Amino acid sequence: MELEDLKSEWKTVKTISKEETALLLMLQENRHPVLKKIRRQIQIEVSAWIVFLLVYFSMFDGDKKPFWVNCILIFSFLLPILHSLYGYFYNKYVTDGSNVKEALELLYNRLKKYAFIAVFSRVALISGFLLFFTYSIDFTISKFLILLFLGIVFSFQLFVLFRLWKKRLKQIYQDIQMISEAE
Repeated sequence: MELEDLKSEWKTVKTISKEETALLLMLQENRHPVLKKIRRQIQIEVSAWIVFLLVYFSMFDGDKKPFWVNCILIFSFLLPILHSLYGYFYNKYVTDGSNVKEALELLYNRLKKYAFIAVFSRVALISGFLLFFTYSIDFTISKFLILLFLGIVFSFQLFVLFRLWKKRLKQIYQDIQMISEAE
């Protein structure tokens, strides 16, 4: 699409009119619709992790496992909680660049770090989970096949997560390149 075509289409777009007070209310942390959804997701995830951490010691024989295995499990479950909280605070202050290109470059650099933390925390969670549940198990062929199946499922999940972040970052990078070419 040529620059002139883009300009003419931009002029024909009708904007949704909102009152200034409604816009100011949306900018407040407690009323922003996206932040509300993120907060709800964090509340559900954190509640689920905390419930698991409260019952794992008795329900899953955490008291019979070594201290270091319990520490690794707790640490691996705390990483996604911290990641979710980081994501919430990250989304509160999305851009602060002076123009669109600078804002996108800033977003791209911040998202690269966030994507790494997202994948790393998921790897740590899965590793801690598998270590805890497989520690001191006498493996038979059927138990090994179940573990292999779980490994494949978790690997697929990590692969999808990695590809998702790679696709998001690639799109933002292409947008930055397109803006640079238009200048």
